[in-house]
Amino acid sequence: MKLPVLTVDQCAPVLRALAEPIRLKIISTLREGPMSVNEVTARLDVKQYQASRHLMALHELGVLTRQRAGKRVIYGLSEQVRRDLGDVPTVELGCCRVAVE
Repeated sequence: MKLPVLTVDQCAPVLRALAEPIRLKIISTLREGPMSVNEVTARLDVKQYQASRHLMALHELGVLTRQRAGKRVIYGLSEQVRRDLGDVPTVELGCCRVAVE
């Protein structure tokens, strides 16, 4: 599934949301595979409420998927935004691609 091409006005909020360094770190971490909020919290050494807030914002943008597993919520990268261009892992946003390490 290909994302629609976004206009400048549609793209700006997406880029603003990704301006938070922790959100880019979350995207990079989830490239390893789906994780619970607690797993993301432990890997990034942040508080649970901080991770939850950023995960929710990325989910609302369509960058992440989420599903319940009992009491846990598992987040993963949305297939439509996950791309690999050669050796460069990227996130496809519809207005641009962002390389993540």
